[in-house]
Amino acid sequence: MTILYTPLSEYDVFPDDTSMEMVYHEHDNCPMMCRQGQDGKKQIVQILSTDPMHFLDPSLQPGQWLDS
Repeated sequence: MTILYTPLSEYDVFPDDTSMEMVYHEHDNCPMMCRQGQDGKKQIVQILSTDPMHFLDPSLQPGQWLDS
């Protein structure tokens, strides 16, 4: 087992070949990188906020889906 210490997102190190496009999105004043689905939904990939409360919000965790 190897541990890779890097400031990069896991998706930058291990890109997957899905057809979903990466987009910047701001939800409730919380900037994040999301995958844009074909149905208009966005899946959170990475929180880009400097506010610690955004990281503690369970609805803003990576993997969650946003309707927009």
